[in-house]
Amino acid sequence: MKKFNIIIALCLMAVLPLQAQFAKPLKSRSINASNSSFISVGITGSFAANDMIYTAMHKGEFQVYLGPTAGIAVEYNTMKNLGIGLDVSYVMRGTKEATSSTFLSSYTTMTTARVNYEMSLKGIEARIPVTLYLGSDETVKPYVYLAPRVSLWLGDSIRWKRTYDDASYAPVVYTHAVDKGTMNPYDISVVAGLGVCSRIMLGQMPLFLKFDLNYGISVLSNFSKEEIAAANEGSEGFVFYGFGDVEHEELGRRHLQNAEARLTILIPIKKRLKDACAFNQGMRKPK
Repeated sequence: MKKFNIIIALCLMAVLPLQAQFAKPLKSRSINASNSSFISVGITGSFAANDMIYTAMHKGEFQVYLGPTAGIAVEYNTMKNLGIGLDVSYVMRGTKEATSSTFLSSYTTMTTARVNYEMSLKGIEARIPVTLYLGSDETVKPYVYLAPRVSLWLGDSIRWKRTYDDASYAPVVYTHAVDKGTMNPYDISVVAGLGVCSRIMLGQMPLFLKFDLNYGISVLSNFSKEEIAAANEGSEGFVFYGFGDVEHEELGRRHLQNAEARLTILIPIKKRLKDACAFNQGMRKPK
């Protein structure tokens, strides 16, 4: 978590100096100025529940893998309630599974084996949200958006542990670094969300506070080339993967999915937009 706290601090240091633009009273301009579009910059962060989807393999008991994200955001807004943005974040994602099976440990005794599997991922993600703001209220607006998302995984770890009810069997623990042999190093996803944006004034500085809930799912299978090759070789038909031994013809596809609660704070960076930073600048009639 130390790295994550450092990322948050760097994001704040990059954005807060923009407050200096609003230290002095700004000249009022007509809300019908010829150029009523504006750019905002700020910070964004979320808390996500993550999971993996398997298209062919038996899925174990679902266990939520919680992970935070933090980064910087830029958004270009137009008078037509449309926003096009870019945010780049440091993310922590992953998945957890739990399975169990029963086998005959002796002629008369059945023993249960339990497997817990956890994959932790750390990486950099970039999203390009296209946002449509709804309604005519100038201070509070609901919105919906759709965003492509590209992820670059920097690594982390896989932990696999098998325990037995029968104490005569020793637990088995397997750990491995996440690398190109266990995960496709990049991912492409589609994200859809809905939220509410509020405009507030902090002294002379206008702020946009955006809160949304979103769902994202990868469109690429994140099995690595090495995993696929190992699953398809020979007639033995077994590959060690994830939370157990899997028949090669059952490998299928693996997709990351997540549901997020996201908060974004944006500051308009054009001084002349002090009076035009409300939504629908061009829709109000001059007095």
